[in-house]
Amino acid sequence: MFCGDCGSPISDGAKFCPDCGAVQDMPMAPAQEAQTIQPPMPPPAIQQQPMPPPMQAQPSPGANFFPAQAAAKAKKFPVWLLVIIIALPVLAGGVVGGYFLLRGGGSPDIKPENLADVSYTYQSKKPEAIIDFVTVDSIFPSNYRTLESLATFTGYCDYGDMDVLIEVEVPGFTQPYRQKVTLGRQVTKLRIVPPLVTGEIDLNSEKTAQLVYSVKESDTGRLLVQESKNIKLYSKFDIIWWTEEYGDASTDDLLAWLTPDASEIVELKRDAIDYLSMMTEGNLEMLIGYQDIGLFGGDKYKNTWAQAVAIQGAMSYYENKIRYNNSHFSMDAWQRVLLPADVIRTQSGICVETSLLMASALQSMGMHCMLIFPPGHTQVALEAWPGTGDYYLVETTILPMDNTVDVWNAAVKYLDKEAWLGYITGEGPYTLGECYVLDCDLAAKLGIRAMSN
Repeated sequence: MFCGDCGSPISDGAKFCPDCGAVQDMPMAPAQEAQTIQPPMPPPAIQQQPMPPPMQAQPSPGANFFPAQAAAKAKKFPVWLLVIIIALPVLAGGVVGGYFLLRGGGSPDIKPENLADVSYTYQSKKPEAIIDFVTVDSIFPSNYRTLESLATFTGYCDYGDMDVLIEVEVPGFTQPYRQKVTLGRQVTKLRIVPPLVTGEIDLNSEKTAQLVYSVKESDTGRLLVQESKNIKLYSKFDIIWWTEEYGDASTDDLLAWLTPDASEIVELKRDAIDYLSMMTEGNLEMLIGYQDIGLFGGDKYKNTWAQAVAIQGAMSYYENKIRYNNSHFSMDAWQRVLLPADVIRTQSGICVETSLLMASALQSMGMHCMLIFPPGHTQVALEAWPGTGDYYLVETTILPMDNTVDVWNAAVKYLDKEAWLGYITGEGPYTLGECYVLDCDLAAKLGIRAMSN
């Protein structure tokens, strides 16, 4: 006999299936069956029943005999419990992550109570200065007065403004340069040329010097930059005539050699008066500059001529006895040039040096002169009379100068406007080539001061 529900074998006459517990329909005895037969009942009216929910299992016939098992199968899993189970890990992870975030990743130095001191805004940063210096590697004392910059300062400040003090100096050569500036977002650029020291400076030979510069914060005194640099300080005799950057413009620095107030020039002029007296047989015993005192038959140009000849004579004779040193001269390279006082002291000079001596003496008399630079040579042009445009061309290399009128006229030659123009342009009959002309009166306008040591 088999279970009608699950098909498991059961014993004959068993009422329940030992495997599934389903009630077994037992066959009734024939007698009993006959006794229980009832007249057929009319079929009940068919009623429309609702459809069971899809995929819902129907309880087995034996479910009533296992109440706990049937309840577990019929009862659904609570939704609220499922929500709790899912939410708990998420909530726990958020709590733990928030804790470590507040702790700064576990760092013991950052605590929640200190978070108010931390800021990442632009305004919280302190001013920060960015500074740069560009300096020269060498100094020519003769060029220093027209030097564009000994040190170029460039600076600006991020995150606010800052007041700074800038200092630049070459000890023993310049005075300290000091300037306060306020640095901001805009770039500040300064070309610095400290003033020279006063008094005597030993510039007879080149040497190594120190260029010292610093920048400090004005309010706190905190050093932002402090450096020193070795530079070459050339002698006072050294000059660069021509550079690739400026061309002949550096030739103008030669005006620094004009020293009309030097004591040696005063002594030279005193000898020139004696020579002038000899020339004029005692008729003119003073250097009068541009003054017409009625000599030479009323020819005022002759006053100018005679004074120039007298200075050349003083260079040739008396205690001076300067002689022309026929050394190489070129305006396209570095060269050494003696100051007028050193020309007198050494009793020797090349064309540019004797021309500077002549021009210094003429300037001390208030006369208008120019330095003329034909190719490879230097001369002096002296205006015959103010505003006329006529000149005397002075050749200072005639040393010694014979005491004759012909030699005097060769040393100091008159040129009218036309002849003068032809001479300096290189197109006249007596020219040595196209000339570079340097007006000695430009020294004051260019800010070039005479070297006194």
